[in-house]
Amino acid sequence: MSFQTTKHFTQKLITSEHIMGAFYRFHRMQQNISLSDFAKQLRMNKGFLSELENGKRHFPDGLYIQLNHLLHLQFNTDIELWHQSRKTLFTLFNFFFLEQNDSIQQLCENFDNQESILSNSHGFFVCLIIKIFYYLRIQKDNSKIIEIKNIIDTHIDCLQNDELSIYYCFLGIFYKRSVSTNSIALDYFKKSNQLCSPNSSVNAMNTFQLVSVYSELNKYVIAYKKCIECKPLLRQYNNYSRLITIDMFECITLTNMHMFDESKKKLLNILSSTNNGTFNYCQDQIYHNLAWNALLSQSYEECIHYTNLAKDAGDPSPDLCYFIPFSLYKLNKPLNALNECSKAIKECDHFYIPFIEAISAKIQNKNNDFETKINIYYKSLLKNSNYEDIPLIQNFIFDYYEEVHDKEMMINILKDIKLNNEDKLNFKTSLL
Repeated sequence: MSFQTTKHFTQKLITSEHIMGAFYRFHRMQQNISLSDFAKQLRMNKGFLSELENGKRHFPDGLYIQLNHLLHLQFNTDIELWHQSRKTLFTLFNFFFLEQNDSIQQLCENFDNQESILSNSHGFFVCLIIKIFYYLRIQKDNSKIIEIKNIIDTHIDCLQNDELSIYYCFLGIFYKRSVSTNSIALDYFKKSNQLCSPNSSVNAMNTFQLVSVYSELNKYVIAYKKCIECKPLLRQYNNYSRLITIDMFECITLTNMHMFDESKKKLLNILSSTNNGTFNYCQDQIYHNLAWNALLSQSYEECIHYTNLAKDAGDPSPDLCYFIPFSLYKLNKPLNALNECSKAIKECDHFYIPFIEAISAKIQNKNNDFETKINIYYKSLLKNSNYEDIPLIQNFIFDYYEEVHDKEMMINILKDIKLNNEDKLNFKTSLL
């Protein structure tokens, strides 16, 4: 039996014996059969069997038939099945990268029909990566993902570097779904990029994903740089849908870096191209980002205007609930602000209620209630790593303590603001 090794970006080579040995070792251990007992059943030297399982020996002709019988397997030595598994993986990834959801669904159905054959071949470990994607995007089963991850990580040397780069990319996307594990996601995307070609769709996908990861980690400058880096990578694949997303992220990062004019100009240009039918951007997102830009730049009338437009366009974002109440408070329209607070409390997500209540308490000079509610909300932002909203709240709190002439708390807030600006958020903030 011969196996054509493949030369990849970082020159990694894997033999058929290595994969085959690992396959049988995995299934032996799954059935709780010790190496010694299995060697006895095979009437084979224990050391020789160990070397077979570790890919250090050539499999004698016909041995796999005996192994299949003892382990109740149907391993097929046809190398073409390995090539077929790889083709399925790469095709699936490209469909995912290009957001071709119908093609993804069809390919997953085809794979499901072929899985028993492909998984009982040299394509076994490649198929596990495909199943990671299946449980990530189709079935959404986290426990299965972790289970398969543990198997792959134990047999990581059975995968080619181009296969591994996709595997690490999938893991990055998996861990990226929770703010608390963004740092883990970051590591996986970096590992993936170390194993793939700079011009590959995998590198383009990793760079795309890193934009939001760095944004959520409060690293807006790096996020912006990744936006710029990502665009030519996406253009070379004519991936316009992800380019649209990157354009929006670029505007968000500009806003969060307080480059308000630049962000607004770009957003209005995007809005114009959308209205002209040039590109298919989501208007509600554009209006939302214009509202957020106006809120942070203290253009409160504009914030109200764009918030209403975002709502009219069907924007489902829960954070919109505080844009108008806060803007009306800053515009010194207390009655209007209180009215909007009352409406918002009835309709908004539970997470934002303490902030709305804090605005209401501030207007009514209920200082104790304000301090209690705003502290609850600030703690929630820190706990959930919701960095984007933190500067707004810090300034809100600072203004309050300035009004009540509490210099000690003003100093504490200024320290927190400094830490935030230095990208070293203090999770044991002096406010808590």
